[in-house]
Amino acid sequence: MPVAARKDLMMIGSFCLLFSLVAGVFYGLVFRLAWAQDFMVFYTAARVCIEGRLPLIFDGVAFTAQLNARFGDWFSHSLGLHPWVYPPTFLLMVIPIGLFPFLVAYGLFLVLTFLALNCAVRCYVPHGYQRWVCAAGLLLSPATAFTVAVGQNSFLTTAFLVGGFGLIPRSPLLAGTLLGLLTCKPQLWLLVPVALLAAREWKVLASTILVATLLALVSAVVFGLEPWRQWLTLMLGPSPLYQQWLQVGRLNGQSAYTDAFLIGAPAAVASVIQDLVTLLCAAVVWWCFRASRMRRDLQLAVLLTATIIGAPHVSNYDAVMVALAVSLFLCRGLEDGFRFGDAMLIVIVWSLELLDPPILFRWGLATPLVLCVFIAVVIVRGRSDVTVRASPWRRMSSVRMRA
Repeated sequence: MPVAARKDLMMIGSFCLLFSLVAGVFYGLVFRLAWAQDFMVFYTAARVCIEGRLPLIFDGVAFTAQLNARFGDWFSHSLGLHPWVYPPTFLLMVIPIGLFPFLVAYGLFLVLTFLALNCAVRCYVPHGYQRWVCAAGLLLSPATAFTVAVGQNSFLTTAFLVGGFGLIPRSPLLAGTLLGLLTCKPQLWLLVPVALLAAREWKVLASTILVATLLALVSAVVFGLEPWRQWLTLMLGPSPLYQQWLQVGRLNGQSAYTDAFLIGAPAAVASVIQDLVTLLCAAVVWWCFRASRMRRDLQLAVLLTATIIGAPHVSNYDAVMVALAVSLFLCRGLEDGFRFGDAMLIVIVWSLELLDPPILFRWGLATPLVLCVFIAVVIVRGRSDVTVRASPWRRMSSVRMRA
């Protein structure tokens, strides 16, 4: 690594390390009496399947009672409504974790999925020090602290997305397989076909659809059609259970819908705003993947960030995608040089999850706007031929721009 880049990295890293310590202490205190609660949902669903009590999973009240019966001694009070809201395809994936004791399963799930994500990142970072930068950026991220605290699947879903697009030049079929697996969390898959169509990756798109279809068929064979009917009813129907989960889950997230609703918009208006934001994100992703001059790592940074902005429901843990996008942008800056404000933007976006969710911290309402600014800066960097070697904290008067 060049000496100047090393100094830049030390400056940025010192701020990120500070915010990482704050995140670790904060989330440790917040979840000390209710840690790993999301992983408890995965684990209990896996155990229920193994024990042959599948219908229990789609009865939200009974399933929450099962959670409290299994883990009630771990909490100071009973958990509120915690229904299973994932499609049967994800249920198929989590069954193996039920074969281990809970603590072993929890540790293995987080460690193995984190390692899988770092393996996927290698498709985009050719140099050794850049790989360490991305690994550190992910490990120390506030979004990672949140993911570990609740035991979520963010490393896994991000690995599917990153690995899928990273493997396109080498193996379109394998790339499509990973992207097809991402359909286990549909809201994070929405922009995948947009990017593939824009890039004219027909083999990958066909493989993605085929794998997603096969995965759904396998889950139907293993579990039957009733879980699919129950899940579709939960997601699409006006069930009281879904409305309860909407209040508890979606409004504790950080989507455009959540922001609009918290500002005072009616639910119907908030839904329209979310749809418009998703369409705007799709247009940006289309433009970036259609542009042949856009660097692959920065294309991915745009896709990861737009996925979080455009998803109808996201939470702090999903922002692992943003942490990786920022890390890729940081690596590009270390390689080509920083422009005025780049380093400050990196620190702000990387630590942004400390201000979320907006239902608790009103500053979190600005999260989508900050992420939009980040996307704009990434696009400018990706579309430019300029290579600058500058301090990340001071403006350089000698910067020359070429069209």
